[in-house]
Amino acid sequence: MAIIVILAILFSCILLILCLPVSYALTIHIGTPFHIEGQGRWGRKLADASWSYTLGEEPHHELHMCWKRSLAVKESVEPPLPTAEEEEKAWDELEKESQRLTYEDLLRQEGPDAPAQSDAKEAKKKKPPIRRFLASFFNADFLAAFFTWLSRLLGHGQIRRFTLTGIVGLPEPHETGMLAGALYAICPGSVTDLQFNFVEEQYDCTVRASGRLYPAVLLLFTAAFAASRPVRRLWAEWHAVNKEEQHG
Repeated sequence: MAIIVILAILFSCILLILCLPVSYALTIHIGTPFHIEGQGRWGRKLADASWSYTLGEEPHHELHMCWKRSLAVKESVEPPLPTAEEEEKAWDELEKESQRLTYEDLLRQEGPDAPAQSDAKEAKKKKPPIRRFLASFFNADFLAAFFTWLSRLLGHGQIRRFTLTGIVGLPEPHETGMLAGALYAICPGSVTDLQFNFVEEQYDCTVRASGRLYPAVLLLFTAAFAASRPVRRLWAEWHAVNKEEQHG
């Protein structure tokens, strides 16, 4: 009886945590340089994460949790330049090594069975090509299940703010007009500060979106998608192909 009570309390705590909303904000700058950054907060103090990336630079991310803080910022560290003595010593060692090592030594080290062993290793590591599963991906049943899952996620995402600012121009004027018409038809209130360049190609715009969602609902939608018949059929086919590749 005590075990049942403990499991019920544990399940209630997990369900309570999963029902805490996750607020998010995403900013994408399409221009020079390309930049993307995102922030997410789970509850008030349960978790707080941020991530940013600028084209040509290392990504930066930071994570705060209620019990610890993790800061991970990748920085490029340049190795120290070797001195003249170190360069001369390295060249001498390479020259001595090249004098000791001959082509016959390489063949003797590899052995007659080396090509066969390498081919066996490559065949063992080889995975079934993705193109074998394209027919399973691009069929009506799977696409219907996928877009149902995607529409549920987008509907649950509760995007409270979505804005586009700056200026954009596609290579052809009619393409820019089609983009402008589509944006004004889908989200007219979000493109009031966005300008369109019909004369030349130009990309200097920023997309901002923010909202909130619930992890419990995301898990529910994802579990329903994973348990659908098209996905189960795809997993079965993938397992069968892997088994066939392993056993030859």
